[in-house]
Amino acid sequence: MLFRSEYQHVLDRLLRKFATAKRLVPKPVIERDTRNDAAIVSIGSCDGAVREALDMLAARGVRLDYLRVRGFPFGEEVEKFLEEHAVVYVVEQNRDAQLRSLLTLETRVEKSKLRSLLHYSGLPVSSAFIVDGVLADRAEGRRAVAGEAS
Repeated sequence: MLFRSEYQHVLDRLLRKFATAKRLVPKPVIERDTRNDAAIVSIGSCDGAVREALDMLAARGVRLDYLRVRGFPFGEEVEKFLEEHAVVYVVEQNRDAQLRSLLTLETRVEKSKLRSLLHYSGLPVSSAFIVDGVLADRAEGRRAVAGEAS
């Protein structure tokens, strides 16, 4: 049986390992334009659809920054990227919003900034799904602001 001090020692050791891992995991891929206040964060196989969606949105005058997470635990780059944007669309292919959950639990990001775009039909996510989700969210945001002004 572990004594209290041994247990605490084990947990402290794990905390140090976690801090070291933050420095050693692959850095995220970040594409940004300093004028954008909105962004997309995604992971893994969503990358192709996200890149295509970014081009489609840009053709409509909607420009977003992009961060592709490549490892966990998140490094300082992820934290800084989230802080720099007013709205962050989290694109992932699962029902439970696991990436969004990790971002909320492991960073200081304000939950209200994160907008989930969840795709879990069993088929790969499409750029059209992402474009539609971003445009719908932006339209809702404009209506809310217009409603407050009246």
